[in-house]
Amino acid sequence: MNQRIKVGIIGVGIVGERFIKALQSHERAHILGIYDTNGERLSYISEKYQLNTVGDYKEILDDNEIDLIYLAVPPKYHHPIGMEIINAGKHFICEKPLANSVEEAEAMWQGAKGKGIVNAINFPTVYTSAFKKMKALLEEGYIGHLRRVELKGYFQQWPRFWQQTDWIATREQGGFVREVFTHYAQILQSLYGRMENIHSTIEYPKDPLKSEDGIVATASFKDGTRVLINGLSDIGMKDHLALTLYGSKGVISLENWRELWLSSNEGGPNRLDIEDNNHLVELIDEVFKAIDQKPSHVVSFEEGYHAQIVIEKLLGNY
Repeated sequence: MNQRIKVGIIGVGIVGERFIKALQSHERAHILGIYDTNGERLSYISEKYQLNTVGDYKEILDDNEIDLIYLAVPPKYHHPIGMEIINAGKHFICEKPLANSVEEAEAMWQGAKGKGIVNAINFPTVYTSAFKKMKALLEEGYIGHLRRVELKGYFQQWPRFWQQTDWIATREQGGFVREVFTHYAQILQSLYGRMENIHSTIEYPKDPLKSEDGIVATASFKDGTRVLINGLSDIGMKDHLALTLYGSKGVISLENWRELWLSSNEGGPNRLDIEDNNHLVELIDEVFKAIDQKPSHVVSFEEGYHAQIVIEKLLGNY
């Protein structure tokens, strides 16, 4: 029987709590300690999930029993704390985006590579049943020759109702381009290679500290296929996300993370009936396989670095 993997967690906000639930659903995961700068939140999560807390995140770094650390703090702290995790030689799952700049992301990627630790980013969409079905259809040639890609992200408000955290609304490290479009930058580059020729127009509110409320952008892949990107927040409609791949024979659209819609010359769009899965548990399972030195599918810091380049170019920072 495989050994249990002992985990430490730094950051127990909304997303961190989701990951805790997933870890507790995996038979091999054993959470040894959690930490957050918000003492009230830390106490609440500790009591709710019966977990031990530590008074300083460095206690998690220094704990020789801990095999793996999950980092879920705001992006500008990913690099400083992440490099400490790397230097401690712990296997490492980082929240997305990997860092708060291309330079920081590269340092984390190269640092993890140099240490030989398992490194992964919480890009869970690629583990969903909907994405796996989409990928299988693409490999079967369902859409034929790819003609165009379109990414749309519309948000009734930003931050979203369920994610009312101050930093997510800031230009420094928040916004829907960093928080949401990062997922799609990783997905598209995993399918079609690096995105090039990125041209972006960003719209900001009057408050100079607030994150973007609109984006219109174009990019392309090496073969010249164009990518259109359209994002808008604070509008009169429910949130809607759609990654649509237009092909010579058919069209596939991955909508709202888990809905798969198909069109062809015969008709559509029609939504496929796909049984949902616990994608976070699958992500964790793949990381554990990598720790066991078994074949695995892990979204690494290298992929996170290349996604970061796209995001920073979209934001005009690189």
